[in-house]
Amino acid sequence: MRGGRSGWAGSVQVMALTAALTAVLCAGCSSQRHGDAAGLGSAGVTDRAATEARVIEYFRKTAAVPSGATLEIADWSAAGVPGWSKANLKVNSGFRSEDMHFVVSDDGRYLVRGEPVDLTVDPALAIRSQIDLKGQPVRGPADAPVTIVEYSDFQCPFCAKSSQTVEHDLLAAFPGKVRLVHKNFPLPQIHPWAQNAAIAAECALQQSNDGYWRFYEMLFEQQKTITPANLREKVLDGSAVAGLDRAKLTQCYDSKATAAQVQADVSEGHALGVNSTPTFFVNGRRLAGAVPLDNFRAAVEQELSSR
Repeated sequence: MRGGRSGWAGSVQVMALTAALTAVLCAGCSSQRHGDAAGLGSAGVTDRAATEARVIEYFRKTAAVPSGATLEIADWSAAGVPGWSKANLKVNSGFRSEDMHFVVSDDGRYLVRGEPVDLTVDPALAIRSQIDLKGQPVRGPADAPVTIVEYSDFQCPFCAKSSQTVEHDLLAAFPGKVRLVHKNFPLPQIHPWAQNAAIAAECALQQSNDGYWRFYEMLFEQQKTITPANLREKVLDGSAVAGLDRAKLTQCYDSKATAAQVQADVSEGHALGVNSTPTFFVNGRRLAGAVPLDNFRAAVEQELSSR
């Protein structure tokens, strides 16, 4: 589903504190470059329970959090900054969930929305290092200078539209220069058959890369006629169109043998901040939503010119 962040968290108006934290970050980066990691943050919040309670109370009072939503703080770790730790606030309203990262002083007094950023690290390179390309469905040459990684949902209409833009128009505009990698990111809270469609697509990939893409196209082409009730029939009938072994596809789909692969894609997407579909990374540069062809062309041309 197309869309940005819900805005639950709002913005934390602490410009002076942010400036101070930035100064500390720079000092931390400097000491790291000189091999001195002593004193860097170690998730040493003095009273974690009290701090968590204050953080949750703060967001409930200042952000547009649905009244029935549950808020949970997880993933405490060192912020890489002396005297600061970082964590993740998970907001779940039953039909939608969102992760909100924050940094908090170890005395539990100050909070800054977001994560510390090391300005000495190329952000696009850092994103690329988090994306697993091994064994993924791919179109385009392995040595293409530009790699586009797409996180999408087979029930998302904007994903169907974007698939045409990228697969046909963009790849044709840059022959041999771009490769496309697809990652499954189903949104089961709003798309009831997307999860099983992703499992089916991963089953197709077990048989062949080409079969995966034919299956991918079939699901998007028939998106408007697929329902939770007829999905299995569509999947099995699609095996012939995709040139797949029907018996193998049936066994894989019915046993949900590829559910772990789908979850791996979803977890990877969450780690990269993906929370809507489609989301693309062009050599690590993020583009989200039903991106026009001209925007894709500009991103690709920029990557080609920088080489």
